[in-house]
Formats: sequence, C-alpha cells, structure tokens
Amino acid sequence: MKQTFRQSLAAMPARQLSLVAIGAVAIAAALVWTVAIRAPLAAMRQQQAQLASLKAANAGNAALRGPAAPAGAVPALPLAPAPLELIAAVSGSAHDAGLAVGGAVPGGQRSVAGLRQQTLDIEASGSYGAILAWLADIEAHQPTVGIVRLNLRAAPEEPRRVVQLQLGAYEAEVKR
Repeated sequence: MKQTFRQSLAAMPARQLSLVAIGAVAIAAALVWTVAIRAPLAAMRQQQAQLASLKAANAGNAALRGPAAPAGAVPALPLAPAPLELIAAVSGSAHDAGLAVGGAVPGGQRSVAGLRQQTLDIEASGSYGAILAWLADIEAHQPTVGIVRLNLRAAPEEPRRVVQLQLGAYEAEVKR
C-alpha cells in the first residue's frame, strides 16, 4: 500500500517532523540568500569598485591637466579656428579625399545657445566615397566645427556629385 507524502509526514514522530521543517526552512533561507540578497550585493560591490576606479582615473587626468578648476566648473572649450585657417584645413582635407573645391566663402557670425557661430559656405565635387571621407575627416580633425546645412546633387553631364556645405565653427561667447 502506497502512502502519500502527507500521510508520511503525519506518521512521523514530532521530533523528526520538527527536524524536517527546520531543514526545509534552512534550504529556503539559503536559496533566498543566494538569489535575492547575495547576487545584488555582489553587483553593487562591483559597481562601487568601477566607480572608484573611474574616480581615480579622473583624478589622475586632472593632475595631468594642471591646476584644478573649482568643483563643478565647466572645462574650457577649444577655440574655433579663424575663418581662413578653417578654409585652408577643409580645402586641404577635400583635396586629400579627392574632391575638387569650387569655392569657399566665410559667412556671418551669430549667437547660438551661448556660443558664437561663424559660418563657412563651401562647394566641392567628387564621388560619394570621397565626399563621405571628407566629411569624416572634418568631423575627426575639427572638434569645434559642425555641419549646419548639406546639399548634395548630381553634376550636370558628369558622374560626379556636387556638395554644397555650410559649416559652423563654434566657440564660447565672452561674457562682459
């Protein structure tokens, strides 16, 4: 005759039943400790260690930069290149990418979100790959320059494309 689990527990002496209950509670507590408490604590310790290493690296970089700025101070922005310097740099980059520059004209200045924006209009022609390489080079080597407007069209009776690009060179406005 088979007994069910319930009947087996009911047939046990009280002392053995207490030991089984204590064992079940201990197993449940170990499971809760492992899953619900220990894993999040380990993750938190790992994140604290990463944060401490980032703070140490940042302190090391600050020591290399020189005298410390006041806490919470915004680092100084790099200066935007002068219009003629930007024309020379962008034209040289276009030539290196295989583009033919048709013209470059400095535009006006205006204030945008606390920054002074100097625009530069450039027209160049070349293949898609050359244009893409040129734009990537501008982005990589001119950190204070952004593309304001880009117009791309097919050159008449040629396999080349003409790109009209307006660049904006940005620098912080001087507060008086």
